[in-house]
Amino acid sequence: MLRLQHHFDRLLDPDGPQSVGSFGWLIPTAQHFIDLRALSALIFMAWPCARELADTEALAVLVDREAEKRRTEFAKSRAEAEAGRRRQASHHYSDPAVDPAVAGAVLGIAAKLLAAPDENETHEVMVPIIDRAKERNFSMSYQFRSFGGSSYPLRAILLTSRRDRDALQRMEQRIESKGFSRLTGADQFTR
Repeated sequence: MLRLQHHFDRLLDPDGPQSVGSFGWLIPTAQHFIDLRALSALIFMAWPCARELADTEALAVLVDREAEKRRTEFAKSRAEAEAGRRRQASHHYSDPAVDPAVAGAVLGIAAKLLAAPDENETHEVMVPIIDRAKERNFSMSYQFRSFGGSSYPLRAILLTSRRDRDALQRMEQRIESKGFSRLTGADQFTR
């Protein structure tokens, strides 16, 4: 967790990098934080699909409890929406956790996913998370998979449902066509 905090501090430093690697592509640092929020919401929504990515079992147990609490609150919100009393609220999944350990655990998982060296590897890890979120609530999962302000590489990965080679190759071509550059060894730590 301390490493994660130092990583965020470096990115938020006024003299910090202007761009950062995300799934093997360089994106503006500001979008990295938006991507973290979108992924965190999907992680909570699809939990326990990302459980094995937690740094420790103790952190996974904390997220178990938080994810269950959020699902319960969302179900209550959904029932009230269906009864016509109010709108179904996505904030049950997208709000950062109040408990810093839970927030750190989920942000750590999201940061690991973003740090993957390429979009194809990440897509394989993301498929169960994406599928579970879709099962729980398709429209809500779409909201997080196309989160406003998130990076194009993230949206391309989260919205590519097919796993065949052609779909993944088209995903790479779409990202490249939007003007994104591949992360190189020299870009890994500074930019």
